[in-house]
Amino acid sequence: MQLKFRSVIAILILFQLTMHSACSKTETPPEVVVPKISISGTAILNEGDGTNAKATVSVNLSAKSTVEVSFKWSTSDGTAFGGEDFTAENGSVLVFAPGELYKTFSVVLIGDDDLELDETFTITISDVTNATLGVSKAFITIKNDDEYEIEVAEDGPITPISYPGMTLVWNDEFDGTTINTDNWNYNLGAGGWGNNELQTYTNTSENSFVLDGKLNIKATEPFPENYRSARMVSQGKQEFTYGRIDIRAKMPYGQGIWPALWMLGSNISSVGWPKCGEIDIMEYLGHDLRKTYGTAHYDQNGHQYKGGNYTLPNGQSYHDLYHVFSIIWTEDAITWYVDYKKFYEVTSTSIEFAAFKLPQFFIMNVAVGGNWPGYPDASTTFPQTMFVDYVRVFQ
Repeated sequence: MQLKFRSVIAILILFQLTMHSACSKTETPPEVVVPKISISGTAILNEGDGTNAKATVSVNLSAKSTVEVSFKWSTSDGTAFGGEDFTAENGSVLVFAPGELYKTFSVVLIGDDDLELDETFTITISDVTNATLGVSKAFITIKNDDEYEIEVAEDGPITPISYPGMTLVWNDEFDGTTINTDNWNYNLGAGGWGNNELQTYTNTSENSFVLDGKLNIKATEPFPENYRSARMVSQGKQEFTYGRIDIRAKMPYGQGIWPALWMLGSNISSVGWPKCGEIDIMEYLGHDLRKTYGTAHYDQNGHQYKGGNYTLPNGQSYHDLYHVFSIIWTEDAITWYVDYKKFYEVTSTSIEFAAFKLPQFFIMNVAVGGNWPGYPDASTTFPQTMFVDYVRVFQ
């Protein structure tokens, strides 16, 4: 009996020790995963023609969550405007179920047949629960897909394209019978103009006049190898800082013919060139009928420049039809377009931009000869005329 009693006591003591050991253990709770949430980056989409194209963006979690993750998303205007170019949203909620890693949502684009420049807007996510915020913004570019309609008309007027947030602040349509002296002066004389050009600039009706709603700037050769032309400037009369500028024009042609639509800083008389800054909206060499150039000239320890060019498709030329030459000029960038097709851009981080934060005036001229285009030869005929349909400034 005594042995059995002692065995029972031992079993009870062992049981108590086992229970005490089990109760004394600290249980580790399951690890809580807090994922990072990020929206996709830049999307570029065609606008469409009224069939409601969609800008679809994605949102990702960096890891699976054991609980629901939610967020809000909203749109904000850029050069594209909610209600006009896309359907605006403000605080729409989306939820990741436990275990989900990927969600998409869409913004409806409002298509039309209007000629427009490329436009942008932003999608932002906020108010995230059960996750940390990574990339919070997606930038959407709506590409204009109505741009080729500009080339239908030979010389008919083109309605100003819509551009939300900007209105027409100044224009010269050249609809009268004379050049408007409230808008234009002349640079006169010869001397090569810094480029070894051959022409003498005049203010006579031989070389500049208005006819049938167009400004004519005509290069002539009244005597062999004696060239005359016109260089019209808006200096002291029409000067602007920033905006969208459209100039619709048709080019002359021929070896050594060098028309240009451009701008110079209004402070050129005090600081000189290139410190005043120069924006070449359009330059063209008459021996190459399909290519035009856009360039910014500036001072950065001496003359510097950056630019690009745009070549028309085969079968088209700048001499046969009118084309619209545009820039969008802001405090941080200048962007060049031909017929509302973007082809080049400089920014305040890519060039010295100080000169381009100040007013500039317009220059329109047709040069003959020079270092860049070369000189007329036996194939060059005169007269050669640049026709300008309008100059328009939107701000």
